[in-house]
Amino acid sequence: MSKPALRYLALGFLISAIVLVGYRLFLYDPATVASEDKSTEETAVTKEESSYKEKYEALLAETEIADLEKEAVTSEPEIVEETETSEAAENTESKASESSVKEITVIINDGDPSSVASQQLKGQGLIEDALDFDGFLEDNNYAALIRPGSYEVSSDMDYNQLAKVLMDNN
Repeated sequence: MSKPALRYLALGFLISAIVLVGYRLFLYDPATVASEDKSTEETAVTKEESSYKEKYEALLAETEIADLEKEAVTSEPEIVEETETSEAAENTESKASESSVKEITVIINDGDPSSVASQQLKGQGLIEDALDFDGFLEDNNYAALIRPGSYEVSSDMDYNQLAKVLMDNN
């Protein structure tokens, strides 16, 4: 390109930049454009929400009325059966305390980190804090030694025993 052609090209860029800046400063209002779009969406959602809300309230009222009617019908026999149910509850509590040890199967797939095993143990109620158990595995360098497979663990195991079971090759 020749020198005058480049000058005219630069002049064109300069003029277009000035026009865009002028438009942006004086004519363009982003808040108005954005608020118009949001207001139309909000009104449509509000109508749908109100219809769902009305249906939900009607359903809730019906279920409450049905529950109250059931309670009124069953309240008299409930008093007589209360003593029988308390004796049955005591029997089930004694059985539950005898069998409080739970046997759980933990499944670890290829490529799963130790946190997956921790989450499974927490989900089954064997440990209280998954992060604490995962920290135990990391501190003792057991995390890398956990192997994929299916493992039988029980609720009376401590962290050390759980880690040894999870490191065992099936």
